[in-house]
Amino acid sequence: MNSSVQDGTDLPPESDHTQAAPAKPDSGRPGPIRRRFGLREHLALVLLTVALLPLLTLYWAERRQIQADALELTHQTLNLIADVQQRRINLELRRLEDLTRLVSSRTQMRLSLAAYARDGDPKHLEPIAHSLADAVGSTPDLRGIWIRDPSGRTLTQATRNGTLANAIDMAGLPRQAPAPILFRRFETQRPEIWLNGPLVLNESVIGSVHLLVRMENIQALLEDFDNQYPGGETVLLLCSGTPETFAWSARAGVWNLETAASDPLNDLLRNLAQDADPARTSAVPSTATHGSLIYTTRALALDCSRLLVHTSPDKITRSARKHIMLLVYITFSLILVTLVTAVLLARAIANPVHELTNGMYRLSQGDYYTRIPEHGWGELSRLTRAFNETAASLQRAIQARLRSERELVTLANTDALTGLNNRRRFMELLTQHFDRTRHPANNGALLYLDLDGFKPINDQYGHDAGDAVLRIVAERLRRAVREQDHLGRLGGDEFAVLLDRLEPDFEPESVARRLDETLSQPMTIQGQQLRIGCSLGLVRINPDSTPSRLLKDADAAMYRAKADKPSRG
Repeated sequence: MNSSVQDGTDLPPESDHTQAAPAKPDSGRPGPIRRRFGLREHLALVLLTVALLPLLTLYWAERRQIQADALELTHQTLNLIADVQQRRINLELRRLEDLTRLVSSRTQMRLSLAAYARDGDPKHLEPIAHSLADAVGSTPDLRGIWIRDPSGRTLTQATRNGTLANAIDMAGLPRQAPAPILFRRFETQRPEIWLNGPLVLNESVIGSVHLLVRMENIQALLEDFDNQYPGGETVLLLCSGTPETFAWSARAGVWNLETAASDPLNDLLRNLAQDADPARTSAVPSTATHGSLIYTTRALALDCSRLLVHTSPDKITRSARKHIMLLVYITFSLILVTLVTAVLLARAIANPVHELTNGMYRLSQGDYYTRIPEHGWGELSRLTRAFNETAASLQRAIQARLRSERELVTLANTDALTGLNNRRRFMELLTQHFDRTRHPANNGALLYLDLDGFKPINDQYGHDAGDAVLRIVAERLRRAVREQDHLGRLGGDEFAVLLDRLEPDFEPESVARRLDETLSQPMTIQGQQLRIGCSLGLVRINPDSTPSRLLKDADAAMYRAKADKPSRG
């Protein structure tokens, strides 16, 4: 083999029969991945809104009804408790009045008092003292009994252990027209009541009797309704006939309203104490509100005092809490069911539409293999089936067109006899190589070869034999070069090889020698063993080369090798 080597430029690797795919049309619409808030979300929102509006309306209406029922129950309960407590406390007060009348009705005591008033003999007071002692001993809640003359002077008394003898002086009772029942505050832990009654003989007042009684029974009555659900606290408003006004409850005991701190209850009690006629305000059993309190009042037979039963809205809320919580659980469960149902319905409606939309988008981008699963309900099934049929028809049409285009490209770029790149295509590949490769270290090389002894074979055995020789040469060239290298038939018996991306230790001369050895091997044509040779011209590609200049240099190198062949023979 004779060859001549020159420098040239490199070309990028490219397959022999590839052509850039046509650009896909830009539909101008965003792809499926860019969808943020679409049909499915809108449908779910609409379905959820349509379902939640009546549900929430029903919830608020039912909640208000529960609260209204709880408030009505509270009003009824307060009135019921007030009526019961009024009757019970007034019964206890009447019992105490009866006790006063019982003591004052003792004839012997009145006769002895009248005798003492006539002669002033102290011995007449002794049977009175014995009678008083019997009454105190037989009545557990009675702390003492005092007898006064019409001038208010204490004549005799009988007291229980622990009761001061001068307690009547501490009480400061009025000397004229004593009230039947009068409350007085002492420095004791338990409130007490003075019971006053006249002593009358022959229609003349000869004195008065005064009983000091513990209010333990009334305390027990107050404790029966002390902030117990569903009622409220029972408070007695005690008017003493003096500037001081007191209040009494089971929990707090007795306290002075004039010195008590300001709070909703004390403010309410002070307002009630200013009313001079408690019976008028309590005539109609009804409830009212004052600040954060709900209350009702009743008149008592205790020195213009009255009964107050109150509660707070917090208790109403607590009383209705179980029903409200049950309503919340039911509403929340219905909301969850509604949400899941809305999502499922929106998905069932929107998914086929989204699949059709995405299918149309993929189809517009050139994906003619796309298909949509057919849904078995409604018009969407027919629409999906029509889309798939349209896509299949387009696929068949596009495939037929692409096959035609590929065939045309192959005919335009391929040598019909050898299947190698023709001269035009080879020049395109060489130009592309120059456009893509600008690194001097691996720019590649160009081999230009011409068959020796081909014309005699063509003349002696005919064109069919010559064509067979060219096809065998083409096949041997394919096996001798690398996959990234490019082959071309430039015309007649002239061929070119573009060696692409040379490694640092790769020598193009070794390829030239291998090609020479391969093509020199005998071949059988029409039963005859024939041999041909080749003349090779090799140039290295450098950045300063051009495709046409490189091909001319390789052609010149090949002719020099062919010219030198006889002298080396």
